[in-house]
Order: sequence, then structure tokens, then C-alpha cells
Amino acid sequence: MDWSSISVFGDAVRAVATAFPDKAALVSEGHSLTFNDSNLRMNRLANGLAARGVRPGERVAVLSRNRLEAFEAYGASKAGLVVLPLNWRLARDELLHPLADGEPAVILAAPEFADLIDAMRPKFPFVRFYIRFDSSSAGWIGYEELLAQSSAAEPIAQVTSSDLLCLMYTSGTTGKPKGAMLTHGGLMRNCCAAADWMLGLRPSDVALAAMPLFHVGGMWYHLFPAFASGCTTILAPEFSAGNILALMERYGVTYSHFVPTMINALVNHPDISKTDLSKLRIVYYAASTMPVELLRKAMVTFPRCEFMQGYGSTEAGMITALTAEDHRQAAATDDRKALLSSCGRPLRCEVDILDADSIGIGEIAVRSDRAMAGYWRNPTATNAVMHGGWLRTGDLGTLDKAGYLTIADRKHDMIVSGGENIYPREVEDALSEDPCVLEAAVFGLPDPHWVEKVAAAVVLRPGHSSTPDEMRDRVRSRLASYKCPKQIFVCADLPKSGAGKVLKKQLRQIFGNL
Repeated sequence: MDWSSISVFGDAVRAVATAFPDKAALVSEGHSLTFNDSNLRMNRLANGLAARGVRPGERVAVLSRNRLEAFEAYGASKAGLVVLPLNWRLARDELLHPLADGEPAVILAAPEFADLIDAMRPKFPFVRFYIRFDSSSAGWIGYEELLAQSSAAEPIAQVTSSDLLCLMYTSGTTGKPKGAMLTHGGLMRNCCAAADWMLGLRPSDVALAAMPLFHVGGMWYHLFPAFASGCTTILAPEFSAGNILALMERYGVTYSHFVPTMINALVNHPDISKTDLSKLRIVYYAASTMPVELLRKAMVTFPRCEFMQGYGSTEAGMITALTAEDHRQAAATDDRKALLSSCGRPLRCEVDILDADSIGIGEIAVRSDRAMAGYWRNPTATNAVMHGGWLRTGDLGTLDKAGYLTIADRKHDMIVSGGENIYPREVEDALSEDPCVLEAAVFGLPDPHWVEKVAAAVVLRPGHSSTPDEMRDRVRSRLASYKCPKQIFVCADLPKSGAGKVLKKQLRQIFGNL
């Protein structure tokens, strides 16, 4: 892909359809779609909505698991429409906010979510069209019927790189979700950064989309870069370790993107040793920090595979890259092992550390042409994070002399106990070295004496048992006493977002009331 000629979503879709018209672009649950057919179906969707009076700038919400139509929905942007992907894991009340705030003119939904949407209709007077990914029914337009009635010609709308392509709502871990306004130009530059500068994707690659398409990493840092590079992509409806391993073997997957919790589930799955993953050449991981012990285990489990890490956010876009060469060096020599706790060096952008403390930890800020345009209808929140071209990420970290960035933690997750700053990631890494611990999440809880105390929720490995006191005794050999968890809660699992991030806000709510 010649990214220099790509300024909007439609440019990339047309280019790859011209280059690989009859090649399979997407495979989902036994159904496949060529690059040319994908382009034509996107045109039909865009033209069909435009013909019904949906105007450039209006929003099109999408509620669906990963499937062909959920990807095609982004074709609405060819008519100048703004795609609003919804997290299908949210409860009804949680969905109300992004829908009320984004005010879509159209809702596209998979059939299994039609009843949920129907129950909320009275709250959405702004929605003019409800379209479901099967046939029409009472109050719903059938998606295939809409496409069949619409022109496959390229839409006539004039779309520019500064126009909004996507309104992507943050996870809301520190308050109500905010809609990040992502432009065509910013997202295409992010795709170029992923496909060319970082991953070196080839048309011969077979990608597996295990991340949800409502997540910026799943769509814009994985699926669309693979699509635009001419790769065939296998769509997994949702993550299940056993199913993911089966798909990787069946289709000879060469590249996939996971979050650390997914990698943890894969390397500990009983089928891992008997699954043929010989064609896998790239594992890209992102979205949250990876315990070093888990990363080392993954590198042993997939010895023929190149590991790459990306750090970024919905608001900032891709920020840094820890390359395959970085991983090789860290594995080969003891003096480079510390690289595995880093998230790499800036990826053709500027990174700075603001308000650093005595050991160099401060808030990470980035200046990049891949960042969001701001928060939707929220200038106060926009001004709080964007100043003079710089965007404050809300993450804390350090930057060494060689330019490697290391994440300490989320600013809002840092624990201040007895006047000492404690970074949960450090405690989580120490707990992850415990042979009985499968997963660990560390968070602060109120304390009458210390103001905050360190608490941890852990999931034990199958077949292992350990008491909180035993785990606390073992972790004391790795951490200063003030960093050791005062309370450890053993859980069956940890609450996670649709993108696989542990929801510490929920943990604080659950265990803060005990």
C-alpha cells in the first residue's frame, strides 16, 4: 500500500480492491468476502443511507460482535457519515450514555441485540433508521435488502482527511465515557504506522482478528492495517482461547494482535502444546502492561514468532513501539533484559514526561498528527488534556536516555499510602512471579491511618491453592514492606472490559464495601 496517496478511508478500500480484487479479504464463521465485493458492499451501504437522507457528519451506531457486516459498517464513512461503534458487552444502562451523547441517526445491530435496542427506543428520538444484520422485521430495515436496493457506484460525497471517520467512546474507567473524535487522516496515519513502520505486513499474511472492532486496537491498529495491506483476515466473533487456537491452526494464521490477558489465557490453555502454530510469525501485544514473567513464558511458547509491543491510546493514537529486534536483544543478553518491561521508543512522534517526581516518573504527553481532534461536545475535557499540540495521556512513566518509555501505571491508579507513591504495576509484576498466581490486579482502598492501602485481587492457577497470608509472605521477599498488599482477595476471575483490560474501578467498588 502506498500510504502517501491515502488520506481517507475510502481511498484505502478502493486501492486494495483494485490491487487484489478476487482475493479473500475477510473470513467469518465459514463465510468469506473478497476485497472487491467488500468495496462494493460498502458503497451500497453508503449510497443507501445517503438516499434515505442521512447527511454527512451524522452518526451511524454499530452494535455487533465481530462479523463481516460490522466491518462493512465503516463503509458508511464513504458518504461522510461518522461511525459510532458500541461495546456489545455493556449492560442496557451503560449503552444509554454513548447513544444519548452521540445521537446517531442510524443504528446498525446484529440480530441478537435487536430486543435490547427495541427496549431503549423511546429514549432515542434522534434515531431515524434501525437496520439489523439479517432480514427486515417490525421496525427494522433488513441490511441485505438495503444493500440490494442501493447503487454499488462510488459515493459522490466529498470526504476530506480532516473529516471525522469514527466517534469512539473511551472505557469510562475514570468517569462517564467520552467520545474521542477520530479523523480520516489521523486514522489512516495510524494504520500506516502499524502496517508499515512497525509490523511490516505482507499480502501473503493471514491475520486473526481476536480483538473487538469496537476497540481502537481491534479496528484501527490491527484489522484495518491488515485489510489495507492485502492480508486475508479471519474474524473471531469474540475471544475464547480454545477457539482462537483452533482458528490459528485451521487457517495457518501468521499474525495476530492480543492484549496480555489473552496471551495469558493462550499460553496456559491445555491445547497449546498440541496446536500447530508453525506459520505464526508475528504476535503484537498492546492495551495494557504485560508482566515480564508472562512475556518470557510467551516467547518460549512461541519460539519461532516475532514479538512486538505497541503503546498508544484511543485519544493519542500509536505512540511507541518495542520492536522484534528489541525483544531479540532482551532475550539474548542479560544486560538488555530490562527492555521487556519497556514499551519501546516513540513511533515518529514526540514524547515527553511532565511533572516528573524525584525518580523521574511523570505523566506521559505526546505530540502527534495521529491524535484525536478532541472529545465530542466536551470542550472542558478536551482542554484538560490538549495544550499547544500536546496531549496528556493520563499514564505515568519514565523515559530513559536511549529514548525507551516505561509505563509505571495509570495516573488515576497510582496509590498514595503514608505519603509514598506506589505503582500497582510493580506489585502486580511481583505477584505474577508467584507460582500459584495466574492473574493479579492491584488497586488502592481507603485506610483510616495510611489514607490508602495496597490491595490485590488474584486468580489462582488451576490445581494450585494458597492463602492470602502465604502469598503475602512470598511477595515480601520481592518488595519493600510498604508496597506489599495489606489485603489479598482470591477471586474466580477478574472483571475485564471488552478489550481485555482489568476494570480496577469495579474492583475498588466490590472490595471497598467489604
